Amino acid sequence: MNRKILPAIIGVISIVIIACFLHSVYSVPVLMYHSINGNSQNSRLSVSPESFEKQMSFLKKHNYEILTLSEYVDMLKQKKKPSKRSVVITFDDGFDNNYTMAYPILKKHNIPAVIFIVVNWVGNSGMMNWSEIKELVDSNLIEIGSHTLAHDELTKMDKEEAFREIQESKQILESKLNKPIKFLCYPCGSFNAGIKEIVEKSDYKGACATHPGAELPLDDAYAIRRIRISRSSDNMFIFWGQISGYYTYFKDRKIQNKDHEKNTCY
Repeated sequence: MNRKILPAIIGVISIVIIACFLHSVYSVPVLMYHSINGNSQNSRLSVSPESFEKQMSFLKKHNYEILTLSEYVDMLKQKKKPSKRSVVITFDDGFDNNYTMAYPILKKHNIPAVIFIVVNWVGNSGMMNWSEIKELVDSNLIEIGSHTLAHDELTKMDKEEAFREIQESKQILESKLNKPIKFLCYPCGSFNAGIKEIVEKSDYKGACATHPGAELPLDDAYAIRRIRISRSSDNMFIFWGQISGYYTYFKDRKIQNKDHEKNTCY
């Protein structure tokens, strides 16, 4: 073989191998927000309105396809490959700033999102009330999911109590909002095979976690990995890395032996 050709062949083979690897580990980045307020310097669960606006503008400017959670779960179940510039936006807990700060920005950019509501917290200080939640749902831009009744870790309760948290929260939300509640978010990201079974039997179409572990497949609709967006994401280079589609794969392996990170309660 011509020695001048050999390096080119090796280069092409290397590129193909790398491309195949990246293709196999790509997953749609599902972003996890909590509060959108001015407290980002004191809480890692907070993002400033200015940063949130910058992040949403970035997604639109660079032509990312913002999927609804329903669209993403349908793709997972149908084994369809989304575009490499897809992203899903989620919020946990139901803070009132999701209505006052996040929603106007999402509406401005026509970006859909899902907000997971802790039912027993609705109307409490700092949380949305039913009227605000209903307005979001009626906009057809925001989907509501369940974050259970009380945000207690499901794996630390007996089966009957877990079933009540999962099913009754769904029933109350559907009754109040007159909409089907298709998704659940595990409090603290904590679940096991028994909890997943209850969620499926309660007629949810999928469930979000945080870091369920590298051993679970990327296409498990009841163990959806998410990326926590916090003040570190104020740096747009970091944010760009988080929405690359490969961040989740490497993050899974980083925390594989760090159970305290995997089980941090958000």
